[in-house]
Amino acid sequence: MNAPTGWDLVAQQRTTFADMIEGLDEQAGHASLSGHWTVHEVAAHLLTFTNMSFPSFMVNLIKNKFDYDTAADKIAKRFAAEKSLSDIAADLRSNAGKKSAMPGFPAEMTLSDVTIHRQDIRRPLGLGRDLDPGVIEAVLGFMTTHKQAKNLFDVSRLEGLRLAATDSDWTYGSGPVVEGTGEAIMMALAGRPVADDLTGDGVAKLFPN
Repeated sequence: MNAPTGWDLVAQQRTTFADMIEGLDEQAGHASLSGHWTVHEVAAHLLTFTNMSFPSFMVNLIKNKFDYDTAADKIAKRFAAEKSLSDIAADLRSNAGKKSAMPGFPAEMTLSDVTIHRQDIRRPLGLGRDLDPGVIEAVLGFMTTHKQAKNLFDVSRLEGLRLAATDSDWTYGSGPVVEGTGEAIMMALAGRPVADDLTGDGVAKLFPN
């Protein structure tokens, strides 16, 4: 049997995300690693791509002057106000295999979003960081080579660096080295504060402050 790819991996990760949040009611208001969002709001954000149509999303984007971050924030907070974590988990399960309604959003972009936000919750709550190596490599591949990666994070952070995963043979680029687990590199590229999990003379460049 071939290893799952694309939307099959998205379905798996949405289901795993749902399993994770279902028992976190007491931690719903806990801070996540995703900006100022709580655990509840991070989970609610994932419904943007399962519970909203493209026209509805565009209406929100237009209302917010095409500022994606502001629109995403308002959508996440609205869903969080409307739905409990159990409700969100049920929605994610029932729509696990749903493809993005947003034109030009490849499966790998949605996979990256789900995977990074899963760790945004797991890390601060101490729930562990273990992920399927195939998922990590798919996300790292998207973040470092796909033209749509710019919609997910600041791709200029990759420039002049060599990234090397210590738990696999995955590498990218050339220059000062940043070493760590694939999960830590993924979270670092996404702008999360994980510098302590990395080594190499490129870490200072990746985290200049």
